[in-house]
Amino acid sequence: MKALTGDEDSWVSQSEGTSTRSILERFQRSTKEADASLSNGEYQQAMAHYYDASQSADEMCERFLALLIKTSPSTGHKTLLVEVLSWRLRYYTAQYDYHLAVAQTLAGLPREEWLARLETILVLSQSLVTKLTPILQGTDNIGIRSRIQDVLGDWVSGIRNLVSNLRTWGMSSAQASRVLEWALDNDLDFHTHE
Repeated sequence: MKALTGDEDSWVSQSEGTSTRSILERFQRSTKEADASLSNGEYQQAMAHYYDASQSADEMCERFLALLIKTSPSTGHKTLLVEVLSWRLRYYTAQYDYHLAVAQTLAGLPREEWLARLETILVLSQSLVTKLTPILQGTDNIGIRSRIQDVLGDWVSGIRNLVSNLRTWGMSSAQASRVLEWALDNDLDFHTHE
């Protein structure tokens, strides 16, 4: 990982204080320990450290997105940021169908591998949704709210279709069911509100 320069280091310190610095240090420490564990053949330990590093990176991303929204000079800048996040979420949703279509043509271990990839994408998309929902809750701008609600509604519909198609084709994914349940529990199916 590239070391922070003096200016960047100062900016991180000023942006969120010691809590951000501690997340950054946790990420660097976890990555270093993961690499060491991997080199020593301690794969389970490496997995745990890599997971912790990924969680720290996700937390940093969330903090910087919140900071970008907070310091955006105009509604246009906020809308652009929302559009970037929205199209990334649409990309993930399209990948559900692609991976499922490939898995449907396979059998045995190859099918399981493609389903595992699909479940990874589901987790990534859920993480992205957790970045969009604070923006939705923190804005009074009708245009931004509408854009986020529209993409979240499409996302939930995509997962619902995924779960249905898995069932139709005799496949299953506990992860897909969990993500759909999480989305419904958090009232993110905005298409049903229309």
